[in-house]
This record gives sequence, C-alpha cells and structure tokens, in this order.
Amino acid sequence: GGMDPESQRAMQRSHTAIDDLEQRGMAMLGSLSSQRERLKGVHKKVLDVMNTLGVSNSLIRVIEKRQASDVVFMLVGMVATILILIFTWVYLRPKRH
Repeated sequence: GGMDPESQRAMQRSHTAIDDLEQRGMAMLGSLSSQRERLKGVHKKVLDVMNTLGVSNSLIRVIEKRQASDVVFMLVGMVATILILIFTWVYLRPKRH
C-alpha cells in the first residue's frame, strides 16, 4: 500500500490491541457465564437445603419475591443513574461560543 513503514507499524499495533481487547472480552463473558451457572446451582442447593430443614414454602416464596423486587430496584436505579448522567452531561458541558 501507500503507507509509510511507521504508519504500518502503528496500524499493526492497533489491530493487535483490538484483537487483545476482543479476546479479553470473550474470556470475561465465558467467566461470567460459568459463574452464573455455578450461582444457579448454589441457589438450587440452598432451596433444597431449606426444604430439607422444613423451612415453609411460604417463606421460600417470600424470599424469591424479595429477590425479584431487588432486581426491579436495581434496574430502576441503573436507569435513574443513566438519566442523571445524561442530564449532567447535557446541562453542565462547556457551551460552545
């Protein structure tokens, strides 16, 4: 091509960095996925143990409802945080003259 050797090296370094980032991202996703599977297993074992100990089904249902409401609270909090960030960015960024 018509690129000088320095530009070619810079381009190669960029490609290598992007490939590295992609590999790290894939490794993280794999790790998160396996953690999720392990946590599902732990969750099931905990419920089994609670059943074995005679913890009432109603209490287990209360706990599961609480988990669902925690997820809702988390999602609402995430959306609120994003809205605050957008608001802050829009209103506090330096005005262009």
